[in-house]
Amino acid sequence: MSNLTYQTLRAQRKINPATVNILVVEDHDASRRMILELLRGAGFTRLLPARSAEEAIGFLTSHNPDLMVLDWELPGMSGVDLVRAMRQAAVKDDPRFLNPRLPVLMLTGRQKSQDVTHARNCGVDEFVIKPFSTSVLLKAVLAALTRKRNFVVSANYIGPCRRRKTHTTYQGVLRRIDDIEKSADNLQREIFQQTLSVELNSLRVLMQARGGLDKKLLDYMVGRIMHTEKRAHALRLGLIEQATHSLNDYAVALGEDTDPEVVDIHLDTLIRLNEIDLADHREAAKTVQHLERLVSKRKKHRKLTA
Repeated sequence: MSNLTYQTLRAQRKINPATVNILVVEDHDASRRMILELLRGAGFTRLLPARSAEEAIGFLTSHNPDLMVLDWELPGMSGVDLVRAMRQAAVKDDPRFLNPRLPVLMLTGRQKSQDVTHARNCGVDEFVIKPFSTSVLLKAVLAALTRKRNFVVSANYIGPCRRRKTHTTYQGVLRRIDDIEKSADNLQREIFQQTLSVELNSLRVLMQARGGLDKKLLDYMVGRIMHTEKRAHALRLGLIEQATHSLNDYAVALGEDTDPEVVDIHLDTLIRLNEIDLADHREAAKTVQHLERLVSKRKKHRKLTA
């Protein structure tokens, strides 16, 4: 089952995409068309395209959508400024915004944790880093539509509750330690996972374009995967660390005899580990163990034939 099919079926179990109105605000024509096609492929048919914040406000006034997907960098009013103005309508009447609590999914090429924090402090629900894969976008859309959070109105913040997880050691009334829902480590982990599948797919495309693995591509791949392994270790993403270590172990051991098919199996597994909801940790761990056994057999076979 493809990642797109998996995410589509997952979405349809929780919501009826055909009944959801989504406003897509993106000034770049090709990017806007791509996002619209991805959403249509997942069953969302009631889509409203806009090229600017000003055009988006017209749709917000006349159509009252269920979700707004918008780019940070827009001509004129930016995406974050639009979200901030909409959230302010919760305390100061503004006829332009019928629903100040509208879920918002922000798209951006910015990758710094402080940018993610800034967007969420303006009232953004979900955040996706460009370039993104199909399943990453659909996962974020589904989260924005189904993970209903309390709406917070305070002197310093107006928007969806920014706390993602209950802190079990804190017993205060608000059930959180402070006003920022994620630590820097968690933000970095989110950014890492959003960009990892794109990089892995790029490696796969390079292999296909070159008709296999030459020495130059092999050296490049080993360098990138070693970096990924170190990042996964630092971010405590154990299964991804194990899978990248398995691939590195195999590529370093076999060198120019590395089998592109084995590499492709590793890349596919890494993409799945990164993008699917790992509710069944045991099954995911078995998948990684299968990779390690595969590498062990290939290394043993090489010793016997050497």
